Amino acid sequence: MIVRQNQQMLQQRDNMRGGDGTVDHILAAEDLPRNSRLFARVVLRPGCSIGEHEHKSEAELFYILSGMGMAVDGDQKREVAPGDVLVTANGSHAIKNVGSEDLEMLAVIITE
Repeated sequence: MIVRQNQQMLQQRDNMRGGDGTVDHILAAEDLPRNSRLFARVVLRPGCSIGEHEHKSEAELFYILSGMGMAVDGDQKREVAPGDVLVTANGSHAIKNVGSEDLEMLAVIITE
């Protein structure tokens, strides 16, 4: 299956998970394999964030494509940059764009 860019659904989410600003959430594919709940491209403009939220019985991965962010993973807070991966399994996390350009990442949720 190939999903063309014009077939991907853009959702603009205000204050996503209690975060700041509007987040572009582009669903890259909806017909996912079993044990997969999400595959999306996410864009956070400068100052925007996805608020802290928890995952139970699943893992979420953020692969940073461009921009700079501050990621919270449980009790750890670290900067993330292109090529970094944030893996959160059965825990909480958040991310904020702390740079001057868009923070773009791929998000994948895998269920148990």
